Amino acid sequence: MKFKHSKDIAKIFLLGLLVLSIGSCKKDNFLDVPGTSLLTSKTTFETQANAELFVNDIYSRLPDGNNGTDRTLEGWTDNNNCTAVAHEGQALIRSGALSSGNTTNGPADQLGWQRNYENIRRCNVFLKEAEANKSIYDATWYVQRVAEVRVLRAFCYSILFRNYGGLPLITVPLTNLDGSDIFYARATADETVAFIEADCDAAIAVLPTTQGGKDVGRITKGAALMIKGDVELFAASPLVNKTNDLAKWAKAAATLKSVMDLNVYSLFKTSNGPHTGPGPLAINSTTGSGTNSTAYRDQFLAINNWNSETILARGYALPGKGHRREGFMGPVKVNGGTQAWGGFSPTENLVDDYEMDNGKPITDPASGYDPQHPYLHRESRFEQSIVYDGSYWQGDIMKTRLGGDNEIDLGSKSDNSNTGYYARKTLDESIKGQASFAAPNISNYIFYRYAETLLSYAEAQNEAVGPDASVYEAVRLVRDRVLLPALPVGLSQAAMRTDIRRERRVELALEDRRWYDIRRWEITTKGEAVLTKPMYGMLIDPSGGTLKYTIVAGFQNKYFDYQNWLPIPADVINANPKLKGQNNPGY
Repeated sequence: MKFKHSKDIAKIFLLGLLVLSIGSCKKDNFLDVPGTSLLTSKTTFETQANAELFVNDIYSRLPDGNNGTDRTLEGWTDNNNCTAVAHEGQALIRSGALSSGNTTNGPADQLGWQRNYENIRRCNVFLKEAEANKSIYDATWYVQRVAEVRVLRAFCYSILFRNYGGLPLITVPLTNLDGSDIFYARATADETVAFIEADCDAAIAVLPTTQGGKDVGRITKGAALMIKGDVELFAASPLVNKTNDLAKWAKAAATLKSVMDLNVYSLFKTSNGPHTGPGPLAINSTTGSGTNSTAYRDQFLAINNWNSETILARGYALPGKGHRREGFMGPVKVNGGTQAWGGFSPTENLVDDYEMDNGKPITDPASGYDPQHPYLHRESRFEQSIVYDGSYWQGDIMKTRLGGDNEIDLGSKSDNSNTGYYARKTLDESIKGQASFAAPNISNYIFYRYAETLLSYAEAQNEAVGPDASVYEAVRLVRDRVLLPALPVGLSQAAMRTDIRRERRVELALEDRRWYDIRRWEITTKGEAVLTKPMYGMLIDPSGGTLKYTIVAGFQNKYFDYQNWLPIPADVINANPKLKGQNNPGY
């Protein structure tokens, strides 16, 4: 059984991280926050400096997908088959075992009902107390921080909405000391979307387009627009938009186009990281795809934090804050020793969606795909994202074939990959897995980047009006970075939809986006029914002198349609009489 002791190790690791976090406090960086003992209810808002620390604390509590140990939202989908003990992705989500009394808050608690409402409460406290004390604050600072906090509140609501649906909409710190009701019923999905839109719209009017210096990473106009557009895209999609109201698609497209029209963001193309070529940090191409850029991969390195493509991200400040992603998620056996936990086991289901370098899917007879040389001439995002048999990692040739150091583990008896693949994307190849536990990485956890804006716009615009020139151009920009040709002209709306969905899966792979996409498209149990099929891997047999490649089935997923919405936890239902009978159907 994989990761026999991972739960206890994770507890020790997280406790140590908490101690380190409380011990660090730099006043010149908004990523640093004080220990809770440094502020009291009386002193918190009586100075602008202390109020600033309160806002910084809200930022510090944003979802932290880099600190979910070896757990990711990708493991809830058909992208990542990491079958470890107690991993909620398989144990609950892909086993059909989810219930109101047997629920999960997601990796690093990022989807938690209580956690997000606690941060919403902090936002409400700031908005109330800052208004009461605004006469002692600089006027510009006050306006900017109020706008930021309204967007942070909207972001927390957006996470909850995209997982639970309609929500109790709370705008004040709840207290019954004045006789007010502290219990709220759920609003409808439309009301929840309108609330998030209103918070974002109020802030968009005053937020700057960029944040620099010590404020880099704070909420911008583009971040507010992207949160709004993403919620509108979700609300326009089949899971929510049962009548396919085209006006909802058009509204999402207009908001996402507003992000593009800011002319602030661009696809990251000039890498500051290791390049293709000889050496332990290079990709050392074995596919023959001809790529000479690793910018797609390198945008996720710490050296490229806050690059031109990043719209909203969670940052980290040393010494106390950072992550050990390379140790938890990297390839297991490297250069003869155990380096990492192998939390990423990308599936053959995902790998098969990477096109050939001529821009054709492998199912196209004209693509040139050879099942017995499956990695030859695949598009460059494949090589920049996936570690496969015969590829390099830290100067070592990875061998997931039978008899190799990283031999595929179909029975989940070790930490080795269950699929014959590991991940390269989002990991820093210059950091050895074991070393990462002692020296944290500070690469950002990216919530939104510009490539997603382009693909989200293309999707919404295609659904609203069909594949017009702007749809083609948005997709072309994404494909052009990785040397792929533009999509063929004359596609039908349905064909363009298929291409956009494949492009989105590949471009955003291993970034925790797939969980939202397969649900909102309603393809978990319908259509492609991706969560009712096995998680496939690649078995490579070297006997006989040549490598023989065979796609093999691993874990058989079991998923029910009602799981497209998470259950409100039973203790939350029991504590709030206005939520009785209001849980999502099926729970």
